[in-house]
Amino acid sequence: MATDETTVRCFQHCDRTQNILCFSVPQICPLCGRDTRESASRIPPYVLPSPFVQACHRPFSIIIKPTLGTFLQNYTDTSNLHIGLTDSQGVTFDYDEDGVNINTPGWDQCVAIEMIQSSGDKDLSLEWDTNLRQESRSDRWTKYRYHEDIYNCFDFVIQFLWQLGLHHVNHSLRSKSALCEELVVKHTRRAGQYISMYRQILTHGYLCQMVK
Repeated sequence: MATDETTVRCFQHCDRTQNILCFSVPQICPLCGRDTRESASRIPPYVLPSPFVQACHRPFSIIIKPTLGTFLQNYTDTSNLHIGLTDSQGVTFDYDEDGVNINTPGWDQCVAIEMIQSSGDKDLSLEWDTNLRQESRSDRWTKYRYHEDIYNCFDFVIQFLWQLGLHHVNHSLRSKSALCEELVVKHTRRAGQYISMYRQILTHGYLCQMVK
């Protein structure tokens, strides 16, 4: 199986109590020392779901990525995060020192939090797109008003979601601090667990985990 250092696979070879995580199946089982090509695996390799997605495939979502670099390569617990939104077609909108950016590159390894169902309320879906484009052209979001700490990408997202009225059904939207504590941290914590696993495999070639 060819190596793909973006996809984590899981299998069991000889021990039902331990999973072996890898990018490609090692020729020699790290648990029993036998050739994995000559002895059948207890559970054949399958791909573990990744918390990271391409924003263009996640409409009606809050999208999150590190301000600098990518989650897998650069993220730490102290990294600053950048946040934006996608429309019904997966077009990205975000706000930074350049003002509102539309469909800029760099969102191909992000965390996406779906806010409304694509197949749900058609009126709400249309309102989402219309309001997002109107908000992106508003004078509230010029590059001259941007401030890294007090008027930033989080303000852009929370203002849009409040205008859409989603704060009535999702209490995490009532403020920036609530958005971070109740929504963003929840998803980045899961991402952090995946990143730790990924980097251990990158360093050692595989990772053995006890089955819970």
